[in-house]
Parts: sequence; C-alpha cells; structure tokens
Amino acid sequence: MSVQPNKARLLKLLAGLRSYVTFGTAARVKLGGGHLNTVVLSGGGSTTLTAANSGATCIFDTAAASTFVLPAHELGMRFTFIQTIINTADHVIQAATNDHGFLGGVTLTNTTDDQTDTFSTATDGNNDFITLNATTTGGAAAGSIIHVYAILDSSAAKCWAVHGSLIVSGDGATPFGDSQL
Repeated sequence: MSVQPNKARLLKLLAGLRSYVTFGTAARVKLGGGHLNTVVLSGGGSTTLTAANSGATCIFDTAAASTFVLPAHELGMRFTFIQTIINTADHVIQAATNDHGFLGGVTLTNTTDDQTDTFSTATDGNNDFITLNATTTGGAAAGSIIHVYAILDSSAAKCWAVHGSLIVSGDGATPFGDSQL
C-alpha cells in the first residue's frame, strides 16, 4: 500500500474544506445552499466591525462590558446582535460616527412581570447608542436579539434601521440614547 495516494487524497480533501471554512479575526462557515455566515464574538472590551463583517452574527459572549462599534455605513450592510449570557456590565451597539444613528424600535419582554413594552429611537435618527444594561434596557437573560441595517448611503442621521426583541427585568426603559446609558 502506497502512502503517496493517501496523502494526495488527504490534501485534496483539505483543499476542498478550505472552500467551506476560513479563519481569521472571525470564523466564516459556508452553510448549505452557498450561504456564508460570519460570527464575531465580543469577548469583552470594544470590537470595531468592518464592511467585510456585513451580514455577521455578532455575539455578546461575556458578562463583562462589551461594545460593538458599527463601521462607516454603506447602503445594504446588515448585522445581527445576539446576547448569549446575562451581562454584569453594559453591552453596547454604537454607530461609528456621532449623529449617524438609528431609526426603528425594539420590543421588550419582562422576566419578572407579566408585561411587554416597545421603545422606538428618537425620530431625528440621532440616537447613536443601544445599551443593554442587564435589567431595564435588555440583557436580563440570554436571547436578546437586535438586527441593524444600513439604509442610507450618504453621511447623515438615520443611517441605520433597527428592530429587535430584548429581555428585561423590572420596569422596561428605552435602550436608545445619544450616549451610552
């Protein structure tokens, strides 16, 4: 039995796998049907997303303070943010440029009271921060999710549309602000 043919088959298999999985600052996995899904982990601290991350699922995966900073907007960019842990400090989504903020809103589901609530961004689109504080503005349980879409290709307010479902405890409050809440 020759070793070379087995080595050649193994190298061919590895070359084929490279078209499905790549690694770098984020893992990229090719799913069935040719879909690509990039996953970016917060890991605590601040993570600045890039245009290349558009379409990514961004995961708040640590209880420590974590911030995802959106890139300069380009029409059609999109990001999904999911909280997989109860935070002990703020988890934040921030627009890269002051006053290039959000339009839209979120629904809050309360873990301690039998209630839901909704909050929308400021109508002028200047809210640049979404803060999940682990109680009243989201993050009280794993599973909070926020979708963000770039809806303008010019430098102005109202660059990002947002919608989501947040899990809160206590009296719900808006997660949207002109600064971190």
